[in-house]
Amino acid sequence: MTQEAYCSKEVYRLLIEKGFKGEIHTTFDNEGYTQAAITHQTAMAWLREVHNLFIEPRVGETNGKTWYDFDIIPINGREIAWNHYNNLPFVECNSYEEAIEVALKYCLENLI
Repeated sequence: MTQEAYCSKEVYRLLIEKGFKGEIHTTFDNEGYTQAAITHQTAMAWLREVHNLFIEPRVGETNGKTWYDFDIIPINGREIAWNHYNNLPFVECNSYEEAIEVALKYCLENLI
């Protein structure tokens, strides 16, 4: 069964600071305390719908090692500007979820 991926506390804080209005879940941390959480998918949808930023996670392989990174593509109205942000740093991530987390943080800190 697939488990939902949630934003880190840092990304959650940035989302709230930037005006996120959307579904917030209640989850439990490692010590059993409740905490508020936002799913990666909800955060990505908010960035796309409110700020016209599309996060595209990517996967690749170098010398037999699988890595993940991302593109951030600005959406202008109904047309996608395929000239993504060329100045994005290459961040080699170990998982799809880590790439999304890094992309969300980058958007919130640098593009909004």
